[in-house]
Amino acid sequence: MNINTQILEKYIPSEASAIVSRLLDPHELELRIVRNRTTKYGDFNPSVRKKKMPLITINNNLNPYSFLITLLHEFAHYLVWKDGHLYAKPHCRTWKNHFRQLMETMMNKEVFPESMLPLLKGHMQDPCATSCTDVNLFKELSNFDSDRPGVYIEDLPDGMVFHTDDDQLYRKEKKIRKRILCTRLKNNKKYLFSPIYKVFPLKNKQYVMVFPFVFIFLLHKQK
Repeated sequence: MNINTQILEKYIPSEASAIVSRLLDPHELELRIVRNRTTKYGDFNPSVRKKKMPLITINNNLNPYSFLITLLHEFAHYLVWKDGHLYAKPHCRTWKNHFRQLMETMMNKEVFPESMLPLLKGHMQDPCATSCTDVNLFKELSNFDSDRPGVYIEDLPDGMVFHTDDDQLYRKEKKIRKRILCTRLKNNKKYLFSPIYKVFPLKNKQYVMVFPFVFIFLLHKQK
């Protein structure tokens, strides 16, 4: 395993360090901790064409529990690849079995908070591509984030205007199955958001349309 164990200990629960070391050390595998990416927490790259070691990357801003779950998630991809299932679907039954077995070595109250264990056990019955799709588990994990501003979009009332990290303005319309339908005010197009996407509501502002796609915002002083 191509990473300093002492460095890895800074990112995962201390009680998991010895177990993780035993899992990873026998493998020719590189683990790289990288800057935050908004589209993913981690990934696995076999790096076969470049004749390099298989590579796992994990975002450096994850809390210890999210980091550990992501690491085992990506390591399960490595095991599928190592087993020779080169053309298997990313989150096939083989991957689920590997991921489930890896997580079972960690699912105890010495590694994870006791409040998280029932949610993890439920999630591992049929693990999916990311913990973000399991709303209850994701919210529990996010309670341990050091700094995640904003509010969950599902907690906003219908009709509220909000902006995203890139300062685009939307209006929440309604929930459709597992997604939230929103209108982008700039072009009036409809978009579907994950219910656990964090946004910034315009609680102390009102907007009025002056011309198509142009808005003026009036700030109201707090009393």
